[in-house]
Amino acid sequence: MITAALRQLVETATAYAKQCNDDNNHTVAAALLTRSGQTVLGLNAFHFLGGPCGEISALANHAATCPEDPIDAIVAVYGPTDQVISPCGKCRQVLFDTAPAIQCVIRVSNGLEAATVSELLPHAYDWRARELPQKIFMWEGYEPAIRDGSKRQTIRVDDPFRPGPAQLVFEKESGETSTIDATVTSVLATRRCDLTEEQAQRDGSPH
Repeated sequence: MITAALRQLVETATAYAKQCNDDNNHTVAAALLTRSGQTVLGLNAFHFLGGPCGEISALANHAATCPEDPIDAIVAVYGPTDQVISPCGKCRQVLFDTAPAIQCVIRVSNGLEAATVSELLPHAYDWRARELPQKIFMWEGYEPAIRDGSKRQTIRVDDPFRPGPAQLVFEKESGETSTIDATVTSVLATRRCDLTEEQAQRDGSPH
């Protein structure tokens, strides 16, 4: 189920798709909704080299007319059938790069619903994270020992990290998350069979 505002957005996109559909080069219309309530339209332009999708055209029109007004939602409609269609993979990445929280109206088994771009594109490449400190996820039971300084080492398997700034992340059973800013001072790569008992004990393994 979607909100009244999203329902109106679908109707607007559907009408635009009907108006512009030529069963050839222009078959998909998109409508996006801004934070202030403006609707911005876009139309695909087919080309064998890969013309812009309706969503990309809508984003371009938004950039040209009201770039300071954040985008809240978007929907695409296929003109020949008047059906809501999900954004393609390329559009999902572009929308994610624009704002991961944008809601996309999609069709599922029980009708129309809204999902964020983050939900439609799990494990997405995020350019915003390139310069952020690396995240190292830790078991919540280690947090007290890390905070008091008695645990200063971690052993990881298939979880590489590098010297430099880091953020230790503790995801707790309660659903809460806590973090500690840290610095990785050195990294030693070794085979599991070559780990010493001393290294295992420093990591928190039983004596």
